[in-house]
Amino acid sequence: MGLWKLVWILFLMFSQMPGFVDGTVSVHFKIGRQLQVAVGQTLVLEAELKQNQDDKIDMVTWECERGTENVRISQNDRISLEKDDSLLRIKHVRPEDFGTYKITVTDSDGQQEHASIEVKKMDEPPKASVASVLECFVEVIGVTQWDSPQFTWVVDDVVVTDQMALMDNGKRLNISEVKGRNYTCVISSSLGISVTHYQTITESQPCSKYGGLVIGLFFALVVCLVGGFFIWKYYKTRRRRVPVDDPNEQ
Repeated sequence: MGLWKLVWILFLMFSQMPGFVDGTVSVHFKIGRQLQVAVGQTLVLEAELKQNQDDKIDMVTWECERGTENVRISQNDRISLEKDDSLLRIKHVRPEDFGTYKITVTDSDGQQEHASIEVKKMDEPPKASVASVLECFVEVIGVTQWDSPQFTWVVDDVVVTDQMALMDNGKRLNISEVKGRNYTCVISSSLGISVTHYQTITESQPCSKYGGLVIGLFFALVVCLVGGFFIWKYYKTRRRRVPVDDPNEQ
């Protein structure tokens, strides 16, 4: 009986120790372990926190490691913490903002969990091109970003606002709804701003072909007239040089 009592006491002691019961808070980033962002754009890092009903989060902190420097993140006019400090937003990213960001979560038992993500500089915006008049896409290979690209169409210097003409969140444009000659697609995201152009063939171009034909015929006519004039002048001069027989000599 005494042995069972001792076992029960030991069980109660270990059950009260932090980390013995399955209730540890976990934290990880939804994006992964690395992403890119361009200077001047907005950076958003969101961590997902998981906890049981009995768990209580006492503190969430952010810090950034740049080489040998480790900086504690605090809010200011550019930096804000949202969603119970699980989301970090940095506006107008600067060169000194790049580095490895770490979020540390401390629960009521003093246990800490953390997750890290590396933020790299995007030197050049991804190349953009128009596959057809209707679709605009960007070439993003081996690059991770936190947001989705936003598409803006400009037709003959006028921004397209007709929702009937925009499809697939603005990625596709129905040109039957918006007719023009010069199409411009602007793609903006945290990686930067990309611009691509597309120009349609106008109906006036066949007229230009006929215009070239008319000009060619005109020059041919001019050449014929000038050539005919010189030939006529040559024969006229030759007739003047031919001697005329004098009837008194007979």
